Amino acid sequence: MNAVTTTVPAPTAEKRLYKSTLKFNNVIFPNGHVAHFKGGMYVTDVPAQIEYLDAQIAQNGFGGAVYIDPTARTITAEQENPMLALRKRLFEEFEAERLAKIDPNNDMGSSAQGKLNPASTTDIAPVALGGDGAASIRAAVAARASK
Repeated sequence: MNAVTTTVPAPTAEKRLYKSTLKFNNVIFPNGHVAHFKGGMYVTDVPAQIEYLDAQIAQNGFGGAVYIDPTARTITAEQENPMLALRKRLFEEFEAERLAKIDPNNDMGSSAQGKLNPASTTDIAPVALGGDGAASIRAAVAARASK
């Protein structure tokens, strides 16, 4: 059996989280770039932007509308984009399930084939003769394939 190797996404770096008292706010940096606060939050890992925003907050710039929450100073990419966290969780669940299925120590139990019961009146004759109801269908498919 071939072993399949997969890689789990590496943990992402944390980014600086800035909050605004206004739900949708724009801050223009000296270089012309714009910080779009969506839902009262702006996330960045650009050092120049962090330096500018920190300096403005220290000087009570922006009229106090932009601030840093002391309980949430940084944010991970998964927190910023919930779909990343969901994809990561689903991948981990899938990988755990896959590994459990191919684990040779996993006892899947045993089962025995019971007596076949006809599902419809067209299956009664083949089942009564000891076969399964799909024998006539397989014969018809085989006949078509040979043409």
